[in-house]
Order: sequence, then C-alpha cells, then structure tokens
Amino acid sequence: MSVDGVDLHVRADGPDDGRALLMLHGFGASTAWFDQVVARLPECRIIRVDLLGHGGSARPTSGYDPDSHGRLYARLLSDLDLNDVTVVGHSMGSLFGVATAEHSTRITRLVLMGEGPDTSTGTLPPGEWVIHTRWIGPMAQQHSPAFVTKRVVRRAFAPGFDMATAFANPSQGLDDARSLNHPAFTESMRRREAWTRRLGLDARLDKLALPALVIFGREDRFYNVDASLARYRAVRTITTTVLEHVGHTPMIEAPDRVAELIREFLSTGEKLPGTPPAAADPSEKQP
Repeated sequence: MSVDGVDLHVRADGPDDGRALLMLHGFGASTAWFDQVVARLPECRIIRVDLLGHGGSARPTSGYDPDSHGRLYARLLSDLDLNDVTVVGHSMGSLFGVATAEHSTRITRLVLMGEGPDTSTGTLPPGEWVIHTRWIGPMAQQHSPAFVTKRVVRRAFAPGFDMATAFANPSQGLDDARSLNHPAFTESMRRREAWTRRLGLDARLDKLALPALVIFGREDRFYNVDASLARYRAVRTITTTVLEHVGHTPMIEAPDRVAELIREFLSTGEKLPGTPPAAADPSEKQP
C-alpha cells in the first residue's frame, strides 16, 4: 500500500468483521515473526506491517522516529477504515504502537511485548556501537559473517530455545536482520532513545489512559524484567504478565499462551486479574 506516499508492505489475515488487531514487529524483524500467533487467532482481523526500512516496506533515509511511525500507521488505519483497534507491538514495535495511539483515536487497547519503558532498563548486545560508525557500520551490518548475525538474533530468545521451531523459513531471522538499510538501523536506535527520554512508555500509557497488557519473558536478555515491570505496575491501566522459561520473543517462544492472553484481553478490555492497582492521585481524572 501507498500511505502518505510511503510504500508499506501490509498483510491482512482473518475475517473482515473480526476484532481488529494491528501488529507491529520489532527491530530487525518482519511480519513473519507474528506468523505463529496469527495462526492461533483465526477469528480476528489482523493487519501486519513491515516497519520502514524492514522487509518489503520502503527504505527512506529519514522518518524513523516514533512520532513519524505513529502518524504513518495512524493514517494506515484511517485508509483501511478500521475502528476499535488493538495494537500488538513487539520490542521496538511497542514504541511505535504507543506512538500510533497518540496520533489516532481508532486505537482502544494496547498489547506490548518485550519492551521496557525506556532504555534505562535495557542492555544492548556487546559491540553494538560498531554499527553506528560511519563507513564501517554499513559494511558490518550487511556483510558480517552469518554466524555473527545469527548470534545476535539468537539473543532474542531464551537460552536453550529450539531455533528450528521459530520460523517456517530457517533463514528468516538472518534474512530479516540483513534486510535493514543502515539509516533504519542507526536512526531507529537514536530516535527511540531520545523519544523515551522525553517521556517513557509507562508515562505515555498513563496519559493515554487506555487498557494495556504488558508481556515479558522471564529470560528476556534485552531488558531487566523486574525493573521494567516495577514501572509498568505503577500505572493503573496496565496489566503485566511474565512468562517463565521465555525470552525476548514471547509470540514465537510461547504462541499458545500469548494468543490466549490476547483473546482474554480482548474479551475484557480492562485490567486483567493479577496486577494490583496503583494508588491513584485524587487530583487525576479516573478512566
């Protein structure tokens, strides 16, 4: 689709009258990373998008900040005339999902997986700084030996996870990681840090006052799970769930459980049991 003059690879699954979900994958991934959970939600109308610079979407030299993404996907929802939409974001896609909700009243719920409130609760792979180096970065990102790139991709999963079960295409993770253009790689990382430094996801979700479900794998190797959860749990509209023996990518490592959580969340649209409400400020308007 062409959305505001930007070519986006968009995939639609499920019945036209099903509950609308917008799924936004993480950094260095593609729509294929949601394949397993989509197959388990056949009753839903699921829209998936390759993020800018990824997969089959355009690779411009700019526009990689969360607000630009948010405006773009808000326009996509308008073009598709979808309402009462639940955003399902994974990793960096969670940021863009929140940004989309800030730019569109069509979104009524959010599901965020494997994303901390800001970079203060996260850790980057060793040597990641090399990718941001001019001249060296593009060569390293595109032409590093396959085993190096695969090791970075492997970090998105819990230790011991059988990677042979992750994708229908055995080279999917490697192909997706190498598909990024260099501006998408460097600008996405820089812009996300600046955006969350201004206001973290926990504070943004508090301002949106929409029901949100945050899912973490206990063995996430990109974020300090306890530190991230402590901040999310302070927001009264957020439910948090931790999946044991799961890493950074719950929708691939535990698709049955993730589909069950999404289905339950859609049925209630409110905080799920298990997260005690934070003490409310009497001066704040209650949702």
